[in-house]
Amino acid sequence: MRCVCLTSVSQCDILCGMDSYETKWFKKWARKKGLSSDLLIDAVERTKQNVGVVDLGGGLYKIRIGREGQGRSGGFRTILAFKFAKRALFLYGFEKSDQDNIDKKELGLYKEYAKTFLELGNNDIQKLIDSGTISPLEDV
Repeated sequence: MRCVCLTSVSQCDILCGMDSYETKWFKKWARKKGLSSDLLIDAVERTKQNVGVVDLGGGLYKIRIGREGQGRSGGFRTILAFKFAKRALFLYGFEKSDQDNIDKKELGLYKEYAKTFLELGNNDIQKLIDSGTISPLEDV
């Protein structure tokens, strides 16, 4: 689902304009698993609407993403750093059949990363993009 604004540009930015990114690791993993940009965009949209997501605290969410042509229950799990009306970053992904969940140590590390990332300014985000650490996901 794409965001369509019938209001002014500034209101659109507040309501639905967000920057979405993926880490270098996640991009490689998602490509290998055949996850399309549309599926990732849908996951960000569902996070915005708080539908089918698990709030892990600290700006971190777990989102189910289904395989093409199948449901979400047996598909993939993704970890997303997310701050409404600001930005989103896909950090990690796994298949439910390979891993039940992330452990407490991993959760703590992802929360630290999310906190730092979500507080960065635009210049710092651009430096991460320029270095190849993250890359923009199609605009949501």
